[in-house]
Amino acid sequence: MKSTIVGVGIALIVAVGACSSDRKSPVEPAGPSFGAATAITIGQTIGRATYASGDSSVGGQGGAVQGVACDTATPAVHVHAHLTLIADSVQRAIPMAVGTPDPFVIDNIVVAARCFYWLHTHDATGIIHLEAPNSSTLTLGNFFAIWGQPLSRMNVGGFQGDVVAYVDSTRYDGDLTAIPITAHEQITLIVGGVPAEIPVYQFPAGY
Repeated sequence: MKSTIVGVGIALIVAVGACSSDRKSPVEPAGPSFGAATAITIGQTIGRATYASGDSSVGGQGGAVQGVACDTATPAVHVHAHLTLIADSVQRAIPMAVGTPDPFVIDNIVVAARCFYWLHTHDATGIIHLEAPNSSTLTLGNFFAIWGQPLSRMNVGGFQGDVVAYVDSTRYDGDLTAIPITAHEQITLIVGGVPAEIPVYQFPAGY
């Protein structure tokens, strides 16, 4: 059985607004500000519950997805990232049990499953766990494919509109599916209007 959440975290910000280049561009002076870091408590739900827990019917059901396996091996690499999704001016919770078929849950935390995809969630905090046998690059596109939700510049998790993205505090104008999942990265996706302040999260001790 894999332990619950350990390692590093990532958070990504995507906001409505078409972007075209593959490089990160500095936040414009008139752009959003980034709030003080809010501590995460494991097992809490961050954002409004919007999605059912686990993968959708077109997501991972145990077989490999885009070359990402679901297994029970002890990972050689274990890092954490955080994903924030803001749609129609409401922060939406990233559900628990993404990438964990047949999960066993205690206190809103997945503590065991039939297998674990190399990208998965244990709870609804927005923390993405990358637990893999090697250091090969895994991406946000891999995570959404396992989850079974769309990810493009016009559709994030079923919410449609132009999307603007931030990785940490930097605007990201490239392909959203190509964003690599790295340790302690913060990713925020925003659809339907960029808020004046973007949330920032502090990972639990030991992550």
